[in-house]
Formats: sequence, structure tokens, C-alpha cells
Amino acid sequence: MSSKDIYDIAIIGAGPSGCACALALHGSGLRVVLVDKAAFPRDKVCGDAIPGQAFKAMDRINPEWGLKMRNFLDKTEVKSDLGFLPKNKPIPFKWTNYSYNSKRIHFDHFLLNLVRSESATTILQNHQLQKVSIQNGAVNCDFQDGSSIQSSLIIGCDGANSIIKRQLSSLALRDETHSVAVRAYYRNIKDLQNGVNEFHFLKECSPGYFWIFSLDNGWANVGFGMPAYKVQKGKTPLSLRKSLETIITTNPAIASRFKNAECMGNTRGFALPLGSNRKPISGERFVLCGDAASLIDPIGGHGIDNAMWSGFFAAEQAIRCFQTKNFDAGFMKGYDDAVYKKIGKSFTRGQLLLKLEMFYPFVFSLLALLMKNKKIGDRFIRLLVG
Repeated sequence: MSSKDIYDIAIIGAGPSGCACALALHGSGLRVVLVDKAAFPRDKVCGDAIPGQAFKAMDRINPEWGLKMRNFLDKTEVKSDLGFLPKNKPIPFKWTNYSYNSKRIHFDHFLLNLVRSESATTILQNHQLQKVSIQNGAVNCDFQDGSSIQSSLIIGCDGANSIIKRQLSSLALRDETHSVAVRAYYRNIKDLQNGVNEFHFLKECSPGYFWIFSLDNGWANVGFGMPAYKVQKGKTPLSLRKSLETIITTNPAIASRFKNAECMGNTRGFALPLGSNRKPISGERFVLCGDAASLIDPIGGHGIDNAMWSGFFAAEQAIRCFQTKNFDAGFMKGYDDAVYKKIGKSFTRGQLLLKLEMFYPFVFSLLALLMKNKKIGDRFIRLLVG
């Protein structure tokens, strides 16, 4: 193996968590490689909402990069949200934190280009990780094309189906709380408001929600998500794609708005590994970030903000490891502590709210009554969307 194949840190996955980690390692003096299975720009199935906390995470890494992230052009700024409860008037919520919607094919490419221009990180694309192992104090990564790299530490940012999680972590052996969702792009939706995200709490989606998130050029990201156990319940698993089509064509509150709408491309599904009670997200010579660590908010379904924060904390932990020359599992728990201190409480609240789903429709009736009070309404929607 040549010297160019040996690094201090290997980050697997160049999404928001991986790019945030690489940027946070800038100036550390460590040899860092950022690897992704795809060639960018590439699509990533998602709701395309970039929450306010994502910008705060980038500000923490570097305020100048936070400004560049705000000035990114391929976006639609989100000024407010509308929550629709059954048989009730929509409940508005105005944002105080800056946020926007952006197709992930554009946003993730922007982040990778920021890593490329602002750091000395080596970037490898079209490298599908096949096997990872820890031997003789080093992490070995073998890729499907026959190439390999070696590092002292590996940071798993490789998504819900993380190979690093499956091959190195006990987390893969646990029953994880997760949801599934579908997303499609539409244009020409009636009464689509630019800069407004819609959350529709429909019986068909309970305990999830149906969303319409506005994008530029009259497009919108449309979809819905729900717990996986609801999809798999019964002899015949529920088809989310068919369910989305049914909602759009038959639901009284939705169908009229899609009468002349045009679907732009295919409907695609994706997994949402939800945050729950604290679980180990690190071990000897590795940490897991973002979806690989199941850090998606269990109520709002947003995860880009948590992913970027986890990438930042992973970089901080990595620097401590090299400063102390300690990569033991016990020492790595400092990363777990930082992540759960930042976002763990929201997971606990979210899981509690999900359990109330069994009392539908009583819960929605109660919420509708409570949310007539503006302060309570604002608090609930803030909890929902982060």
C-alpha cells in the first residue's frame, strides 16, 4: 500500500454530516479523506427542508461558511409554516430562524464544493465501501472496485443502511425505531404559497403527516411518512407510492389542488431512522453520524440539522483522539455525550408524542382545541418542525 492510501481519518459518506465533519477538521493538520459511493451532483431522496439549526451548526464550524450557506442560490427561503388539522382552520407559524428548502442534488453538491475549496481534504467519489475492519490498531476499508485505504479513525456518515454500522457497531443488532416515507416533485399545484411549508395531519398518514414544501420555479416537494410498523401491519404491506397517489387524487382537502398539477419524475421512497432512547453511536476507532446514527427527529422528520451537528461533534472527538492518542471505545463515548446533550431531549419528547398515536382521533381533537391558543400552537409546531 502506498503512502497516499494511508490517512489519519476516513469519512465515509459526503452528505451533510460528512461534509460538516470534513469542514470542522480544517486546520487540524490531520490527513483526511472524504469518500462517497456516488459521483456528485447526485440526488438524495428527502423532504429538502434545511432547518435553522443546520445554519447554526455551520456557524459554529466557521461563520464565513455559514454566510456562504445562507447565500446559496438554489433555494427557496421559508418564512412560515402552515399546520392543517382535520376539520380546522390552518394554523400559521412564522419562523424566527433563517431556513430554506433546496433540492438535495444542489445543496449537497454545494457542501462538497465547500469542502473542496476550503479544506485540504482528499475527496474520493464513485467508491462503494464493501468491507471495513479494525486490525493492528488501524481501520481498513476495502471498496468494490478493488481499491483500499487505511486510517486510524473512521467516521460513518454513510446513511440509513450504513455498512460501518452493520460491520462495526452493536447498533445494527438492535431493533431500531424508524419510519418510511415517499417523495415526489410536482409543479402547478393550486394555491401553492412561495416560502411556506405545509404540514397536513391526515388520517391516512397517522401518526405521520403529508407535506407540501415549496421550491423555486413553481415546483414543490410532496410526500408523506409514517412509522414502518404501520406500513408492515397486516398480511399485505401498505404501498406508500399508491397511498400518496390516493391522497393526491381522492382526499377532499388535497385533491382539488392537484387537479392540474404535473408530477416531475418518479415517486421515490426512503428510510427515516428515528432518534429514540440513547444508544451507543461510537466504538473503538469509529463514530456514526447522521442517519447512520439514527439521528432523525421522531416528530418533525428533519435530520439535516442533526446530521451537521453530529459531524461537528465527530470532528471535535477526532481531534481529541489524536491529541491524546486514545481511540478506545470508552474514550469515544465523549462523542455520544456531546450528541445526546445537544439533541437527546427532543428524541425523548418525540417518542412520547408518537406513542399517543393509538388514541387517534382524540389526540387531533385535543390538539385542535389547545392550538386555538396561539402560544400553544406555536410551541407545538416548533416542536414538530424543529
